[in-house]
Amino acid sequence: MAKAFIPDDEFIAGIRCKAVPYDYSASIECLDVPQRAQYEGGVIQNPDFDDGLKAWTTFAGGEIEERISNGGNRFAVVLGRRQAYHSLSHKLYLEKGKFYTLSAWLQVNEGNVPITAIFKTVSSFTHAGTVLAQSGCWSLLKGGLTVDSSGPAELYFETENTTLEIWIDSVSLQPFTEEQWRTHQAESIEKVRKRTVAFSVVDIQRNARRGATVTIKQRRMGFPLGSAIPQHILTNRAYQSWFTSRFTVTTFENEMKWYSTEKSQGREDYSVPDAMLAFAERHGIAVRGHNVFWEDPRYLQSWVRWLNPYQLHAAVLKRIDSIMSRYKGRVIGWDVVNENLHFSFYESKIGRRASAWFYQRARQLDPSTHLFLNDYNTIEDASDPLTSPSKYLQKLRGMGNWRAMAIGLEGHFHTPNIPYMRASLDILAQARLPIWLTEVDVAPTANQAYFLEQVLREAHAHPAVTGIIIWAARRPEGCYCMCLTDNEFKNLPTGDVVDKLIWEWKSHQVVGTTDDRGVFEARLFHGDYEVTVSHPSLNTSFTQPLKVEEGSSPEEEALQCLEAPLPAQYNGGIIPNPDFDEGLKGWTAFAGGEIEERTSSGGNKFAATVKRKEAHHSFSHKLHLEEGKLYTLSAWLQVKEGEAPITAVFKTDSGYTHAGVVWAKSGCWSMLKGGITANQTGPAELYFETKNTTLEMWVDGVSLQPFTEEEWRTHQEESIEKVRKATVAFTVRDAQGKPVPGATVTIKQARGGFPFGCAISNYILGNRAYQSWFASRFTVTVFENELKWDNTERIRGREEYGVPDAMLAFAGQHGIAVRGHNVIWDDPHFQPAWLPSLPTPQLQSAVSHRVNSVVSRYRGRLIAWDVVNENLHWSYFEGRLGSGASASIFQRTQQVDPGAALFLNEFNTLEEPGDPASSPSRYLQKVREMMGVRRLAIGLQGHFNTPNIPYMRAAIDTLARTGLPIWLTEVDVTAGPNQARFLEQVLREAHAHPAVRGIVLWSAWRPSGCNRMCLTDNGFRNLPTGNVVDALIREWGTHRLVGTADDRGVFEARLFHGDYEVTVSHPAANATAPAQNLTVAPQAEPDEPVQVDLMA
Repeated sequence: MAKAFIPDDEFIAGIRCKAVPYDYSASIECLDVPQRAQYEGGVIQNPDFDDGLKAWTTFAGGEIEERISNGGNRFAVVLGRRQAYHSLSHKLYLEKGKFYTLSAWLQVNEGNVPITAIFKTVSSFTHAGTVLAQSGCWSLLKGGLTVDSSGPAELYFETENTTLEIWIDSVSLQPFTEEQWRTHQAESIEKVRKRTVAFSVVDIQRNARRGATVTIKQRRMGFPLGSAIPQHILTNRAYQSWFTSRFTVTTFENEMKWYSTEKSQGREDYSVPDAMLAFAERHGIAVRGHNVFWEDPRYLQSWVRWLNPYQLHAAVLKRIDSIMSRYKGRVIGWDVVNENLHFSFYESKIGRRASAWFYQRARQLDPSTHLFLNDYNTIEDASDPLTSPSKYLQKLRGMGNWRAMAIGLEGHFHTPNIPYMRASLDILAQARLPIWLTEVDVAPTANQAYFLEQVLREAHAHPAVTGIIIWAARRPEGCYCMCLTDNEFKNLPTGDVVDKLIWEWKSHQVVGTTDDRGVFEARLFHGDYEVTVSHPSLNTSFTQPLKVEEGSSPEEEALQCLEAPLPAQYNGGIIPNPDFDEGLKGWTAFAGGEIEERTSSGGNKFAATVKRKEAHHSFSHKLHLEEGKLYTLSAWLQVKEGEAPITAVFKTDSGYTHAGVVWAKSGCWSMLKGGITANQTGPAELYFETKNTTLEMWVDGVSLQPFTEEEWRTHQEESIEKVRKATVAFTVRDAQGKPVPGATVTIKQARGGFPFGCAISNYILGNRAYQSWFASRFTVTVFENELKWDNTERIRGREEYGVPDAMLAFAGQHGIAVRGHNVIWDDPHFQPAWLPSLPTPQLQSAVSHRVNSVVSRYRGRLIAWDVVNENLHWSYFEGRLGSGASASIFQRTQQVDPGAALFLNEFNTLEEPGDPASSPSRYLQKVREMMGVRRLAIGLQGHFNTPNIPYMRAAIDTLARTGLPIWLTEVDVTAGPNQARFLEQVLREAHAHPAVRGIVLWSAWRPSGCNRMCLTDNGFRNLPTGNVVDALIREWGTHRLVGTADDRGVFEARLFHGDYEVTVSHPAANATAPAQNLTVAPQAEPDEPVQVDLMA
């Protein structure tokens, strides 16, 4: 068998050309203080005006002067302007063929206006970018240009409003050669369009197979690349064959537009788009819905244009409800209002909020589909002020819940300005929304194919672009602007470009051989693959599918985000200068970028990493780690803009070890807590990384505290004494209530108070030995598979609860509590076989029936439910029923069984610091989504390989801040020589942590074995793991204790929580008083003794 897994560390392939890295960073916020010039200004002299106005002069008219802000920032001002182009300028020499990226920070003294950057050359004036500048804060203009000939040039800035002053700071112009520009693209593609996949080949005994041949064939691209189609494709087999062999996504050129589906008022005809959608679905081609409304009055039916506002309102409501309900769930995106930056027909007729209302209604009708703004010239034409990136973002923000939207950029190019295109994408990317190029074509010129290749390469390489549609629908009379084939579907030069790029953007056949570990690694484009494995010792091979996808970038907040970080824990431990009170002493740049000392307005000092080009470009601290010691790490982190996961990593001679991750935000400090155990003595470097290289990372309050194993165990013992035990003061009294000194008190524990259990399988029902072994040890259980949906309703409508009923009866007979596992499982691989084919309404009905059936059947008989299992790693029901599916299932479960604890239940939160899907901060985000659930609880499965105990403790610390009950619900350790030792480490750490309320082992016995870890053999004789469990059960209980009452008649004992039987006898009496039952439970005031009166 082969298992494909994707390493956590990103790998960037080597690039032949050494280039100045491109800075994808941008800002869409208006800042009090401008950032420093990118690239230190590039070819701009005195970019930050630190030397006054040196190298800057007036342009055409007006005056310029130097100013200094209250904070000491220097900048230039243009005043006394009488023409739009009266400005300041910088003289330059531009070189033909080079790509220039421009940035500048701009402000006006009143209001807000667009300011455009322009280059004057001998032959022309070239617009390089526009930004909406405001008063009171600084806005970033980012743009660029190429030039047709080498020669002198002047850069200046203009705005139509001549009454305003223009303020300028931090100007940069960085040139790149074409080779360097292509290198940026290649580096970006390696990073964002590919992943390293490690194929591990093992035999049936799970032994690594060296020398196995792994053959990988890509069947489908992962990056959505498509072309528009017209209705003519329905009857043209040659067109169909050409199209379906290339593309994975499409848009209907005109057939879904209102003027096509309702040419005459009241006579809707969807037959053509219905047929086109059926064609696309047969071939697995996704469809974008284009469009619901088009603002351009030239493309409206005459009957629409002549409606009065009331009639128009009724007509548009009918239109949006009709088309979106018809195709709900069958398209991947909607161009809801097309080109509403250039045109405003509906706003002029219905009201200025018309577009926003359309988007609001669209969200109600099809909440799971991306809703796009879609307009032209935002990336095509730097001289169009109507659709500059800042105007686009302004329109986007006016659409209400814009964070749920997407960005559509048509891409109708004449002569592409590629640097401007990249800069515009940089700016729009800061909205953190999906960006698609939706209608790409190039005007017919001698360079059409060359320009098309430039545009497609730039779009595909940009990290923020998530799909491309080419606008080349082929009709018998030709295409709108650009065709890819002739009428016989033989490629034109543009079609050859597309085919070349499709070939280039796929991993074709890859063949490799597994190494001594049974592993073969390959760097693959995202997409669908067929993987075949063979071995010289075998006569057969086997094939399995594989999907390589982009890594998750979950959206979440840290539990606490503080305005000022707290001081370093342990005074920094072995980290000198942990709070940066001595500047950057002890800290250095790691791998790249730069580090700076910063001071907040409140006087707090911290470090910042700037000019990062790779995820690991950071600050670091060199350390010496000692083998066997356990290190607990903490740090306070922030990013300059937005939010991003930051991971703490230790680099040693033997590799890189993840120690923890937190989602850091801008504007406040988030705490990362983690740890490692050193497996060797030697030097190490602690650094922090985040994949978003456009962000500055800020750090403060760093601590690394080492503990010996003996010290660590002491912490555990101290915690156990405090949270698992109570002092009980027994006062022995006679019949008259007087104390009885000298009485003997005998205490026997009948049952442990800390819930400790193990999963069981249905095989326990007929196996007395299994029953006896199990019931003598555990106080809680969970059914391994028997309560899961795919077991209780294998055939739709035929529910079978006989087995779980019998298992629950067995548990009840022995006083063993039961956790309900599970109501719903979000993993698509473990659904009833009949479920995936259900249409959405039937699926919703089936889910409702499942919740009502299983929860009501066992209401009040279970202590807890795993309500939606593993819904951090999986999202089957969210994908089918909407993002609120899990919360809805939790709410309904609560209504049906209000007395049960309702658990989230997930793996890798404790086990794997490198799994971002279920990191503690990601888990906390899911907790917040369920905060309306009254008895919410945290389930941590605990499927360990090699436990990282310091990280485990830190992760529980983080989750414990919620105050919710925490259980380890499925604990096991992978087989190996250290299995029993590792199991003991995990159980000791969990039992000792104050926030943990229960532990369940995942060791259900079956004749064929256990899932990953058995506690006994088939004769129910303990394995080493079972011996560990028995030893801990003994250690975690007060078994038999005998004491004598003092002169006050009192005997005090420190007891584990649990149920006890207490007997009292006295030398003066020949009889022993009847045994009395006692339950010792956790106390609100644990330091206060529990007072118990005993009758002698």
